[in-house]
Amino acid sequence: MLFPHEGWDYEGSWGEFLGTAIAPNFFISAAHIGQAGGSPFTLQNVNYTVLRGFYDPQSDLVIWQVAQTFPTFASLYSRPDEIGQVTIDIGRGTQRGVSYSLNNQMLGWLWGPPDGTQRWGENTFSDAFQYQTNWDLLYATFDPGQRTEECTLSSGDSGGAAFINDGGTWKLAGINYAVDGDYSEHADGSNPFTGALFDTRGLFAQQGSQWVLVTGSNPVATGFYPTRISTKLAWIASVVASPVGGHQGSFATLTYTKFTDIPVSYSVEQSTDLVNWTIATTTDETVSTSGNAAVVKSKVDMTGLSPLFLRLRTTQQ
Repeated sequence: MLFPHEGWDYEGSWGEFLGTAIAPNFFISAAHIGQAGGSPFTLQNVNYTVLRGFYDPQSDLVIWQVAQTFPTFASLYSRPDEIGQVTIDIGRGTQRGVSYSLNNQMLGWLWGPPDGTQRWGENTFSDAFQYQTNWDLLYATFDPGQRTEECTLSSGDSGGAAFINDGGTWKLAGINYAVDGDYSEHADGSNPFTGALFDTRGLFAQQGSQWVLVTGSNPVATGFYPTRISTKLAWIASVVASPVGGHQGSFATLTYTKFTDIPVSYSVEQSTDLVNWTIATTTDETVSTSGNAAVVKSKVDMTGLSPLFLRLRTTQQ
């Protein structure tokens, strides 16, 4: 079986889970899996020292900074057109368990034992929606016969990544968050279970504290939910920028990392009192580039300005 080269190569082991390299010194994962107990982040069999994490207060995303430099990293999928797109999803979930049948009809498989193996599969996004304020999810369902390597997620896949092929480049579209479930054969929710099911009709699905019978004229498959990347570009850019202040002659400087291929604007702002801020007039110099990430040094003339404070603002366009 062939691996999807680029997406696979961007995935690193983070404890029992995965993270995705997205910049020379940063990888992204799911916040709900926590920190991997002081473990290093391992990408392509090389260990990287994790320095600190940056948690998005409005979603399940967390970005981790490492001390060393990654040899490669994923580009971000930036267009909000994921519905109908084929995705390659990568995780470290469970093995496929035993088949599950209801009323003598085979409906899918239960989750098997975890083994920490990195796996991939295919699916097609069927929905994208706002889950909470400033937090969007993508959605794909486990439909039989749709794709050769049709997949869904299970326990352990959190933090893994969903990629979309954009003109020949596999770009990061989502970070694995959740799956549908639990289910029960009983109205009181007794003996609940989860699984990769291509039809849940006749079962009771947990909805909050309630158990609701699944009905309908068409199969109702289980699905999975990655956190959507295309609506989080400004926050991701703000973390990866990691601005550092300095001075050069009569100029104050702000050096930061900038993505060159996503619709995010970078603005240096200045203030003399930390209350009133204006857009600074800058002279910009590209210090270095690595893939789609450029290190930029912005210089601001500080003649006659004492004190002078600078900050960087990222805005999704």
